[in-house]
Amino acid sequence: MRRFFILVGTALLMVVLIGCGANQSMGQSDSAGITVRDPWVRAAVMSMAGDQSGAMGNMQGNMGHATPMAGMEGGHSHGDGYGNQAVSAAYMVLVNNSTNADAIVKAESDVAKTVELHNVIMENNVMQMRQVEAIEVPANGQVELKPGGYHVMLIGLNRDLKEGEEVVIKLTTRSGKTIEVKAPVRKP
Repeated sequence: MRRFFILVGTALLMVVLIGCGANQSMGQSDSAGITVRDPWVRAAVMSMAGDQSGAMGNMQGNMGHATPMAGMEGGHSHGDGYGNQAVSAAYMVLVNNSTNADAIVKAESDVAKTVELHNVIMENNVMQMRQVEAIEVPANGQVELKPGGYHVMLIGLNRDLKEGEEVVIKLTTRSGKTIEVKAPVRKP
């Protein structure tokens, strides 16, 4: 009889916990917000003498303005609008498990002097990279950060980013949540 009361008590406790929102940690409520899936950072070297396979190409322009692109972001700089600073980019899938839209409004990492949110667009038949204020993530939706689209730009690298290493990036959402992302470095 005692075992029966223990089982019934345990079952009632589970019902109460579920009813009080214990399922929030499973990503089924508004408080779950944005999560990150499949992050990675493009390998890059700081010296111009290294491997050029991830090079940015001959980009023109200034930070914060439209930057026409002859190649994709990542690798080194060659008069690319970033001076002689080495650059790279981070990619991932942003998943919003909430019924409210949210956005990534800031990114930080200790591997670069400057970290910006960017998008690549086609304008006047020229592919251009632009800094954006936010990357919107719809309610119960997702946005893929990928080469040729939205990405986190790492400008003025403090060190080489070698394949197999890991980079920590902190993302801040419009709702005030901070997300720490550990992204492996790899070649595209």
